[in-house]
Amino acid sequence: MATETHVKGLAELQKFMDQLAPKVERNVMRGALRAGANVIAKQARLNVHGVSGELVSTIRVGSRVVGSTVIGKVVAGGKRVGVFTRLGFYAAMVEFGTKAHFISVQDSQKPINKSLSDKRRKLVLASMTTINRMALRIANRFVGPTVFHPGAKPHPFMRPALDGQAQNAVVAAAEYMKKRLATKESLDTSHVTIEGDE
Repeated sequence: MATETHVKGLAELQKFMDQLAPKVERNVMRGALRAGANVIAKQARLNVHGVSGELVSTIRVGSRVVGSTVIGKVVAGGKRVGVFTRLGFYAAMVEFGTKAHFISVQDSQKPINKSLSDKRRKLVLASMTTINRMALRIANRFVGPTVFHPGAKPHPFMRPALDGQAQNAVVAAAEYMKKRLATKESLDTSHVTIEGDE
């Protein structure tokens, strides 16, 4: 459920931003978007904490410039040192749930049988017997090359974080801009008041 967000003081901040060189303006906006995204990321971590401890540590913020547009984002899972990249995939399954489905071992996931590959001088993948010995076990029972998964209920954590913290994120971004303009750009922003409507 989306809610309207009203924040006072943004028009005054825009007047200050209009005085800046484009590169400085982009840098200020990148920092502001990260400040707002941090509010949403913090809530997303709280939302998913009891569901998946693995995902908590992968929630992070970022910003980038594409052309003249500054983009901020909150990401769960994905590429991060020490964390499996499968967690990006898993984050979507936690957020949206999954339908009942079959899980099969794909050829691309099978390990190479090194001894047979060396002997035959061509790539030989491990057999399903080997795969079953290595991986496809549930409760110490071999389950074969395909398993039926009954699906999983959704546990939304990102969307509720955005919906619940949108106004606080905008206020945090505006406060960052106000402080940055005053400290790094030496502009007098003391008369600018940032507040959200309750």
